[in-house]
Amino acid sequence: MEWITLKNGVRIVVEPMADVRSTSTGVFIKAGTRTEEDNEIGISHLIEHMLFKGTTTKTAKEIASFFDELGGSVNAFTSKDHTCYYVKTLDEHAVIAFDALADMLFHSVFDETELEKEKRVVLEEIKMYEDTPEDLVHELLAYAVYRDDILAKPILGTEASVLSFSRNQLLRYVESMYTGNRVVVSIAGHVTDELVEAVTSRFAELPSGESPKESTIPVLYSDVLKKHKETEQAHLCWNFEAISATNDRLPHLALANNAIGATMSSRLFQSIREEQGLAYSIYSYYTTFVDHGTFTIYIGTSPETLTQVETIMERELEALKAQGLTEEEVAKGKRQLKGSLVLGNESTSARMNRNGRNLVLLDEVEDLDEVLNKIDRIETDEVNALIRELLGHVPAKSYVLPSED
Repeated sequence: MEWITLKNGVRIVVEPMADVRSTSTGVFIKAGTRTEEDNEIGISHLIEHMLFKGTTTKTAKEIASFFDELGGSVNAFTSKDHTCYYVKTLDEHAVIAFDALADMLFHSVFDETELEKEKRVVLEEIKMYEDTPEDLVHELLAYAVYRDDILAKPILGTEASVLSFSRNQLLRYVESMYTGNRVVVSIAGHVTDELVEAVTSRFAELPSGESPKESTIPVLYSDVLKKHKETEQAHLCWNFEAISATNDRLPHLALANNAIGATMSSRLFQSIREEQGLAYSIYSYYTTFVDHGTFTIYIGTSPETLTQVETIMERELEALKAQGLTEEEVAKGKRQLKGSLVLGNESTSARMNRNGRNLVLLDEVEDLDEVLNKIDRIETDEVNALIRELLGHVPAKSYVLPSED
């Protein structure tokens, strides 16, 4: 694996993979919720949609038909701190697929009629989230953790913010954020010199842009927020302050997460679902940014058993904080982590995403073997110290509960 930096700041990272016939190319841009102003909530996500709505050479339907005919896939996503556009095709189609993706990035027309239609699409997407209690409880959790910080705001925006956007506002945002110093192009799979040359040629023309403004490290709160809705289940989230993506103990956090609630053999899954049968859906996960992180537990249960579930959860977390994981659990966790990491990175799209995200956000790409070596070096007392640190924080909590009527 290697990467080059163009004069305008664009970085191109390439990871050839032997014996594969696919190529994945992703364009990562350091633009998301965290780069938006209060009057721009959701603009990054709406722009992501608009880049599929027609260029100076192709209509939206022609873009869709082009990629369908290749038998490949093209898609995009927006997160709190970056946006990604990516394509995966057979190696023989990699160059023409990239050309089409570059056309979307550089020559989208942002047609006024298409913009108004896409606003309605995004509003339906917002309603879908609001109608899904499991999604809604996580949106509510963001407000419990971040209060008025921009990170509390939804990636999709609000109905009011989405309806307020004009074509010129979108174009100004693209001009200021889609610049060389914010862009990483990640390629993985069967990579040809022709593809690398095409990427280099296209992105060399991009303006370098101003230096990105550093985000303020947010204050994390321990608020408790509840919302009543037409639903059969009670949905709850607990959120603890964690470590940042740059912390050397990230493998320890991944292991702790698996042991607490992310796997079927985890403490919470076994005690709440398998032993007591009190929940169908239960899981934990961590979210890391360059300057901070969070650790979240989600459970969906009956309203009648909510108190019992929280009592069990408190008991399990207190036991973990007091006693920690055993040597056997940590050894098993290390095997589990290595297996999931290697298997999860066998596809070209997974490698492309891993490399692009790490380089655009952390300014580095760690070799997979080095990550595996770090996992091997994890000590039980280090994991348990991190667990005590995590669970020593008072959690923020969010609940979506059945209507009281």
